[in-house]
Amino acid sequence: MKILQKVQGIALIQVLIISIILTMLGIYINQTVRAQISIVTMMQSSFELNLQLENAEAEILHTLLTHKSYKKTDSETPLVQRWNFHSQPFFLNQSTQIKFQDLSGLISLNIIDNTLARSLFYELGHDGHEVRTFLDSLADWKDKDDLKRLNGAEDDYYGYLKQSGPRNAYLQTVSEVLSIQQGNLLTNEQWQRFFSKEVVSNFNPLNAPDLLLKAFLANDRAYEEVINLRNAGLLTSYNFYETTSVEQDEYISFGTSRLLKVTIMVNGKNNKLSKQFIVDLRPRTSSRPISISDITWNEM
Repeated sequence: MKILQKVQGIALIQVLIISIILTMLGIYINQTVRAQISIVTMMQSSFELNLQLENAEAEILHTLLTHKSYKKTDSETPLVQRWNFHSQPFFLNQSTQIKFQDLSGLISLNIIDNTLARSLFYELGHDGHEVRTFLDSLADWKDKDDLKRLNGAEDDYYGYLKQSGPRNAYLQTVSEVLSIQQGNLLTNEQWQRFFSKEVVSNFNPLNAPDLLLKAFLANDRAYEEVINLRNAGLLTSYNFYETTSVEQDEYISFGTSRLLKVTIMVNGKNNKLSKQFIVDLRPRTSSRPISISDITWNEM
């Protein structure tokens, strides 16, 4: 009887151990299945977001090639009714947000207007020696000689810091400005917002970001009137001239350029996807009506 009881006890313990192992195995399998379902759901959501973004991009490019680049509230195309070209966000649909920035509304680092740049730096809280140092250093960065401007920087400066430079050519990206002496004057976000690397000789104040427009006008009353007109979708070259007395010339242009920075953001339930690129529009050219460059993902 004692031996039988011992055998039964051992069997019971074995059954308990097996039950625990099976229970743990069941829990592991359940957790693994849940994790796999979560991954599949996330992949499906990401695929749907990417599809929405591609559809939005296709609609944007088609509309840009087939419509003039100005807002028209009575247009049959919803995108034309809503869009603007001074980087004010608007919605294509419930989940897709878009921004267009006319690059002629920014300051070109490669063909820079020092007067306008100084005014913008002042609005951003920078003045004096640091601004002069940056502007001279930027010019030295681009020119092909080794002659240093009064506040500039050439090979000896960057060599002492064990940094590469100067390029002795135009900047290839806006972020490159951070490598120039006093390039930390602004944050990368500020450089990206108000400046471009594109070789654009004309400046379009109608499509300039708010603070850059304020720096350009240097007149608070005129600035407020122009902003109110623009926010209401009523700003035209004519009432801009009436308000500011600024007229179109060889440097000032009131037409949206063919170079645009496009930002698309698609929002899902648990994640979001964004894409930004530069588009060069030539709708009358049959061989290459559109060029896309400087593509970045999820950098908003």
